[in-house]
Amino acid sequence: MLSMLIAVSIILSRFLGFYMTESLRVSFEYFPIILSGIIFGPIAGAVVGGLSDLLGSLLFSGAGFFPPLIVGPILAGLFAGIFAKYIFKNKIDHWWKYIVLVVPVELLCNLLWGTFALSLLYGSPFLPYLAVRAPIKICIAIADAHLVFAVHKALRHVLT
Repeated sequence: MLSMLIAVSIILSRFLGFYMTESLRVSFEYFPIILSGIIFGPIAGAVVGGLSDLLGSLLFSGAGFFPPLIVGPILAGLFAGIFAKYIFKNKIDHWWKYIVLVVPVELLCNLLWGTFALSLLYGSPFLPYLAVRAPIKICIAIADAHLVFAVHKALRHVLT
C-alpha cells in the first residue's frame, strides 16, 4: 500500500502537475503523503514523503535532487500522522477535521518550507516567492483536504 501511495505521489507531481512559473508547480503530490500518515502513522507518512520526493526527483526531474526540498514531504507525512494519532486520536470522522489537519500541514510543509527551499535553490528572496506561491498553494491545500477526506472515507472500511 505504501508503494502504491509513493507511486501515486510521483505521478501526481511529475506527470500530472504543471509549472506556472519556475518556482510554482500546481500538483496534488502531498495528498497521498498526508493520506499515508493518517492511515499508517507518522513514520510511514514520512517514508512515503521522502521516497516519493527522492525517486521523483532522481528519475523524472530535469532539475535533479536538491536535499532541502525533501524535508517538506517528509514533514508532511510525519505531521499528518502525528496530528491524526495524537490530536484526533485516530477519530477523523468529520470533513472539518480533515481541513483542520491537512491545511496547516500543507501550509507549513509545502508553502512555507517548500518556498524557503526554493529560495535557497534559486538564490532568490523568500518573500517574493511566498507572495507568488501562497494563493495557489492555499487553494491546493483546501482541495487536498477534500481529496484526503473522500479517499480516507472510502478506504476506512477496508482498512479496519
